[in-house]
Amino acid sequence: MKHLFVWLALLATATSFGQAPQKVNLTEYIREIQKWHKENNDMSLAFWIPTGYWKIATEGNPQISGEAVDQIVAAFDDYVLVCGLDVDIHTNGTASFTDEATLRKSISLIDADGEVYLPLTDDEVTPEASGFLEPMKPMFRQMLGQMGEGMHFYFFKVQDENGKTALNEYQEGSFTIKHSDKQFNFTLPLVALMPPKKCPVDHAEMKGNWKYCPFHGDLLEY
Repeated sequence: MKHLFVWLALLATATSFGQAPQKVNLTEYIREIQKWHKENNDMSLAFWIPTGYWKIATEGNPQISGEAVDQIVAAFDDYVLVCGLDVDIHTNGTASFTDEATLRKSISLIDADGEVYLPLTDDEVTPEASGFLEPMKPMFRQMLGQMGEGMHFYFFKVQDENGKTALNEYQEGSFTIKHSDKQFNFTLPLVALMPPKKCPVDHAEMKGNWKYCPFHGDLLEY
């Protein structure tokens, strides 16, 4: 029942994205954590869902409490959650999706050191984490419409020497998701989470990962 309540609140949040002021540009944030590969009629997706996603996506929405978000963060904090999708779009508009078991056999995560991680089995994931994820799957599938029918979710465990999840969207790093003979590269920190910089000449706002102004060539400042 607790999971159902949280899911209903998040579903309401999903339909109201962008209605409240966001400290983080949610559109830019989603663009960085969703990687698409398109070739002819074939489309593939690797969607990394960082733990911080839940707080960013629900910020400013009174329909979900901070306590509910904290419950989700605590449940997912030990894992890297990735959604994969592979679809072939036919000329008549219909679509054929790669099934969960087939995609599971091909998906892997490679960290910056080249270490390869495979998705965890259901038995390797806590009931709390899987219990929160199951009712949320329809919410994510709803975001992509028809494409969402082929979304499959996988937990990975990627830990540092202290037993903490090694992939942090706020810290420098990189990793790669592979599936369906495609490669999806992620660079950290996410630009959407970085404070913007300014050109010292005209004080124009620039992206936080830029070093120099592309117009004047000057070193950017915070």
